[in-house]
Amino acid sequence: MPRPVSDAIADGLPLWDTYEALFFLVTGVFLGLVLGFLFPSAWRSFRRSFRQTDKYGFNKSTLSGELKFSPKNPLIALEEKPESEESQAELDLAAIFVAARYAVQENAFREAAALYLQILGSEKVSRTQTNKAMFELTQVYALSGLTEKAVETGLELLHRKPAHAEIFKFLLSVCSANPDGRMLMEILETYSGPKSGELAREVTHFLSSAARQLLARGQQREAADLAKQAVRWSPTTLEAKLVLIEATSILSQPDPNRPLDQAVLGFFVDLAELLRLSRSHSNRAPFFAFPLFAAWADFFDKNDSEVEQVVLRLHGELLSQIDFEAFAHDEIFRRDLDLFFGVLVSLRKGHPLESRWQVAMATLVSSGPKPVRVETFFWCQGCSAMQRYFLWKCGSCGRWDSLAPWASASDTGLDGRLASQN
Repeated sequence: MPRPVSDAIADGLPLWDTYEALFFLVTGVFLGLVLGFLFPSAWRSFRRSFRQTDKYGFNKSTLSGELKFSPKNPLIALEEKPESEESQAELDLAAIFVAARYAVQENAFREAAALYLQILGSEKVSRTQTNKAMFELTQVYALSGLTEKAVETGLELLHRKPAHAEIFKFLLSVCSANPDGRMLMEILETYSGPKSGELAREVTHFLSSAARQLLARGQQREAADLAKQAVRWSPTTLEAKLVLIEATSILSQPDPNRPLDQAVLGFFVDLAELLRLSRSHSNRAPFFAFPLFAAWADFFDKNDSEVEQVVLRLHGELLSQIDFEAFAHDEIFRRDLDLFFGVLVSLRKGHPLESRWQVAMATLVSSGPKPVRVETFFWCQGCSAMQRYFLWKCGSCGRWDSLAPWASASDTGLDGRLASQN
């Protein structure tokens, strides 16, 4: 309140001093409010400076000390020292990023994680720095073997940037060593970026490999879900379709008490699907379905005489599954069928003599398939490089789905595109 005029006159003060003081006080408050709204960063800097002398000052308990670099040892050294409200210095985010990366290079993953968490907890961290810190923290967790924490952190970042392909691919790679169906499905559902080109083929290959690992662990339902996702990502890829046949095969379903009739019928269902694929993939399907063929051959050998009886009893029904009557005079169909049975017989383990089920099936399709050597060479149709083992991606030119089995037509009686022996 301005001083009364009588008091000012009594004290011998000029009248304008009282109103001048009030004017400067009101003006200062007004300017402070305006500057606080116009320049919030300056206001936050003022508040942080003020809190350094306040009893509620910023607590650096997760990273006490100061950052020091040595020319002899470029790695960061964190020296513990007692915290005091007067001497706490604000850490520079760029220096902490450098310190965290040095810690990762020295396999000090716990210290690196603490540094990244310090960045994420800072008040002055930007959105870009937050995303960078979260991505690098995901990598640290993955290197530490903390897969669940890595996926959890990476998923949080993927929710922020759902179309970011690099984050998406890295999360898939984190799950490659020990795939978890639930985690992978959550990652796939979160990603909303493009699903074509090289990325689509890489994801299809990864999902197919993960599905096979789940099958080996007896998780048939999860494997089938991943195989379906692989087909959606690349509908024309042979690899994904073969894995889907393996995952949905009756032989992969965990039911040891199923009737033998259903099992043999299931084999002919699988055979019909493989015959269909062989027409659209240059007759390569049987050579790349080795795991499924080996499982069926082993199953038939364990139930030799019973399988023979089922084949003879269900003669007509089994042939109807593969549309035998419709394609009986089709040369390509007969060739593919002989090839499939030849591969199946070749994958019998330690049984040199002809089995009863083998004779019964050969009689069923009026064929005498010869065993086919499954060990062969593969050549790239793009760069003509030869490979001793089959790869879905050529190791020479990097093309996908370019390898085909190689053999001379005189050895197999088949055309040059198809390979079975060498």
